[in-house]
Amino acid sequence: MSKPSNWPLSRDSERMVSPVVIRQQLQQHPLTQDCYPLAVGRYEKALFHEMSRNRHDDNILIYCFSGKGFLRTNHWSGEVQSGELVLLPKGVSHRYWANADDPWSIYWCHFSGHQAQEYVFNMDYKKTYPILKIGQSPLLMAQFSSVLAESSTGYNIPAMVYAANMLKQLLAYIGKLAQQVNTTERQQFNLDILQAYMLQNLNKSIDLDALAMQVNLSKFHFSKKYKEATGFSPVQHFLKMKVEYASYLLETSELAIQGIASRVGYDDSLYFSRLFRKHTGLSPSDYRKQKHT
Repeated sequence: MSKPSNWPLSRDSERMVSPVVIRQQLQQHPLTQDCYPLAVGRYEKALFHEMSRNRHDDNILIYCFSGKGFLRTNHWSGEVQSGELVLLPKGVSHRYWANADDPWSIYWCHFSGHQAQEYVFNMDYKKTYPILKIGQSPLLMAQFSSVLAESSTGYNIPAMVYAANMLKQLLAYIGKLAQQVNTTERQQFNLDILQAYMLQNLNKSIDLDALAMQVNLSKFHFSKKYKEATGFSPVQHFLKMKVEYASYLLETSELAIQGIASRVGYDDSLYFSRLFRKHTGLSPSDYRKQKHT
């Protein structure tokens, strides 16, 4: 089992770590061997809380219900905000710590069992984004609290069996929330609508904030999803659209270079020409000559 942190508990905080003898019984018990808690806790305003593991042998959930923290894995690094859940499956090296100015308050749980990975997959784990934006969930907090309360009995096996089955209910509920989050994001992230918006505004300068606002996502989350869908960052793709439209105008119209630059949102024709050459290898004039010969 991966050892939990030794963060000094405050008055409103609690931590339960199952004794070895209990863990062994849970591993063998027919009602718990599939999935059972190893350690559970609640930390309030956990200033100076941090943990680093190059290797760990169980699965970890961290639900931030207030404040902020940070997480770093081999595949992702960033801020963890209130209403976000961190999922760290068995074997994923990681480091996490509380924000010094606004330390997080968290529920957390270490769990194992021969079906634990199935619960992880059901929660839609992604190693490149191990965060689930579920928002403030009183029901989830109540479920964490119940698992913690039952687990705190220590050596009482019937209570631990009950805690294990409450944990499985909690994990299944998170899986349901993950599905709801993904459905909402798919509805928000309509690529056709986004690209239509870009095409309608080729004569303007649109920054990342304006694009992300179209789908009500953070800049980071929007950029990540857009690149996954297209292979380009949003700004790179918008620029590519501008160059493609300028190429079309150079081929099919008699507009002067200044006029074409204006059509794609650039007042400075020299800047536009440098940009065009960077992306096509030709100046606008040479591109037009080549297409007309």
